[in-house]
Amino acid sequence: MKKNKIVFTICAIIVFIIFLEIVLYIKKGIEISKLNNMYTDISDLENRVALYYLDYGKLPIVKDKEIEFKDKSINPNDNEKYYEIDLNLLESLNLFYGEKEAGNNDIYIINQQSHTIYYLVGCQYDGRKIYTKDVKYQYVNLDEY
Repeated sequence: MKKNKIVFTICAIIVFIIFLEIVLYIKKGIEISKLNNMYTDISDLENRVALYYLDYGKLPIVKDKEIEFKDKSINPNDNEKYYEIDLNLLESLNLFYGEKEAGNNDIYIINQQSHTIYYLVGCQYDGRKIYTKDVKYQYVNLDEY
């Protein structure tokens, strides 16, 4: 009888460990999916914003809505001015995020100087918050040109 309890306890521990691994695997998969959705949105917005800028000579932003974001910026070419992207000015967008469905901070913003696009809420991945595509930016001194 004592042998059966030991075997049962060992089996229960093994099942628990397998269950925990499955939960962690699913959680990681959800994080990756959310991050990829944000990357897709940002790529699509970069293309649409570039076309809008070429057509109209200005950024498609919500006027008078400057956003505080400098401490989370990863582009050294950013200046202090970040604005909410006016999605209504861009044609036929199909975004996963940024349409204020998850609150007023559920928006995409753009830096006025570098045109780098960020997701204000960000996505949690691997214990850190990511706001834009993982690109290794280099500082460009425009005064030299």
